[in-house]
Amino acid sequence: MLPSSATAHVVLPTAPPASPRRILVAEDEHLLARNLCNELTGLGYDVIGPAPNGRRAIELASVERPDMALLDIRMPEMDGLEAGRVLYQQMHVPIVILSAYSDSAYVDSAAGIGVFGYLLKPINLDDLRVTLPVAWGRFLEQTRLVGEVHTLEEKLENRKIIERAKGLIMKHLNLSEEEAMRRLQKQARDSRRPMVELAKAILDTQGLLNIDRKADA
Repeated sequence: MLPSSATAHVVLPTAPPASPRRILVAEDEHLLARNLCNELTGLGYDVIGPAPNGRRAIELASVERPDMALLDIRMPEMDGLEAGRVLYQQMHVPIVILSAYSDSAYVDSAAGIGVFGYLLKPINLDDLRVTLPVAWGRFLEQTRLVGEVHTLEEKLENRKIIERAKGLIMKHLNLSEEEAMRRLQKQARDSRRPMVELAKAILDTQGLLNIDRKADA
């Protein structure tokens, strides 16, 4: 098993459930796919599929919206790594890779696409019982960290907007930095608007004034 280190280009989701319920299976070997689906059902999961290739897995996921996907690494038309990249980056579905290969090249490839678990064939009930909760826990932790980074970035961007609006107030009203901030805070309270929203309005108004001035020149 291995966690993914990739977070780039991932669409931030709504909060995931505490545990997965709906699991998508993509496996091109019919007997293995049937056994895997039966074992997952026995563990209480709702199974989607099995899909015979990665392309079909993406189609099913777009309609059924699984919580997690178990993808064979080698399938026709589109392999598990390529499908997993789409599922994670576009739908935020965490991946557990199924493979008969344990060499480092496959492991390294899987680590960059939102893979949170790795199961080596043949897969038994105990493998699933242990691996899936651990993979889900890793996914929840990464989701939390990505959310924290996003929140921090948003706060920093809002701070920049407020500082720019404050600078405009200082310039046009000949106020000190402290006076300009107090005026901005008071106007936000009086208008019952978040300060960053008011700051954006001030900057937008200044932009319109600049355009008007250029048009008159």
